[in-house]
Amino acid sequence: MVTPKVEIKKLNAWYGDFHVLRNITLSIMPNTVTAVMGPSGCGKTTLIRTINRLSSLVPEFRSTGIILIDKEDIFHSDMDVYKLRKEVGFVFQKPNPFPLSIYDNVAYGPRTHGIRNQNELDEIVRDSLQRAALWEEVGHRLEEPALKLSGGQQQRLCIARALAVNPRILLMDEPVSHLDPISAQKIEDLILTLKKTLTVIIVTHNVQQALRVSDMAAFLYLGELVEYEKTAHMAEAPKDSRTEAFLTGRFG
Repeated sequence: MVTPKVEIKKLNAWYGDFHVLRNITLSIMPNTVTAVMGPSGCGKTTLIRTINRLSSLVPEFRSTGIILIDKEDIFHSDMDVYKLRKEVGFVFQKPNPFPLSIYDNVAYGPRTHGIRNQNELDEIVRDSLQRAALWEEVGHRLEEPALKLSGGQQQRLCIARALAVNPRILLMDEPVSHLDPISAQKIEDLILTLKKTLTVIIVTHNVQQALRVSDMAAFLYLGELVEYEKTAHMAEAPKDSRTEAFLTGRFG
């Protein structure tokens, strides 16, 4: 029997007095793409930011419940949060490359973790850019500023930067919302490739995108997990009227 990569049990979360997540329980299997869907303000981003404890950086944030990654409790007092965020990468909604060269963006994480050997760094940079489907476009100009890349290239560079530290899980918060259709297609194709070696969790408000890239879909509404099902099954026969209303565009 396959062990879940991520297990979330009775997760509640607050920003101050605002109860943003309510009793979320779900299991995410390895080497799958899970789409977290729902209207704006339903708690999608907070959910994935809690999986690598990015939400904890907000002073007024607090949570209860359990999140296990490979059966390890991320809230345990012995948890190394720095190591957690290395193993659970995050790609933000808007591309955010560092004001450095293309090479130094990708090498930044490995250097931070103590890798100094130039040959090893070269190999990591090349491999990460290849995995992010960017090597053929930038491999001949690695010393150029990353900020000169197009928006789509910058986002794939950010994915390469996340991959460079060899994460087990990749969290993506609406990673194509600021991109043109051609760039978005490249990211979607990349997601399908990445799940061969990673577990991917993607926030999206785009139902068609969820159908194209995800195996499982979680529908959140007002902080509650309304439905969690295989994406195709949810699209064909949603079990809850709120899910159906969202999928058919009646709100969201």
